[in-house]
Amino acid sequence: MATRRHTFRLYPSKAQEKRLFEARRIHCYLYNACVAHRRYEWRANKRSVSYFEQQNCLPEFKKFWVEFAYLNSLSWQSTVKRVDLAYNAFFQGIRKLPKFKSIQKYSGWTYPSLPEKSGWKVDSNGKHGRLTLRDLGITLKMRGQAKNWGQPSTLTLAKDISVKITISVTKPTPTDIMGV
Repeated sequence: MATRRHTFRLYPSKAQEKRLFEARRIHCYLYNACVAHRRYEWRANKRSVSYFEQQNCLPEFKKFWVEFAYLNSLSWQSTVKRVDLAYNAFFQGIRKLPKFKSIQKYSGWTYPSLPEKSGWKVDSNGKHGRLTLRDLGITLKMRGQAKNWGQPSTLTLAKDISVKITISVTKPTPTDIMGV
């Protein structure tokens, strides 16, 4: 099975846009906290921190920062995984050392698994539709068209340079459709 990505544009209301911005800000804080944790552990103890160590800190982080607890745990884990991938690319010599990101430089977040598990739902047949984010309590209009539509598996929300909010829905496709 290969995956195919479909991108749709979201049209949030002002209140929904505020909720999306708040969620992006929280994910940005988490990203920066993970980078700071790794830097501190290396400078203070000469010890590297693994993805699983940081992932296991998330429940305690949610207890301490109660205002962040409403967000989905799987999306938090994908943000921690994003930091881990950035550090792995640095250690392989592919990229520079990961830096702290401001809210303007932080593009978005991902819901990494099937909708039933991670709290999102797409109501579409491949052309336009609605996106429901249960952790934020909002339903957004979306526009776009997919050539082949199926069961979506991953949702990525991103704010691009032109101030559009887009989603990318990744879905598995059989290899015979891809022509392989």
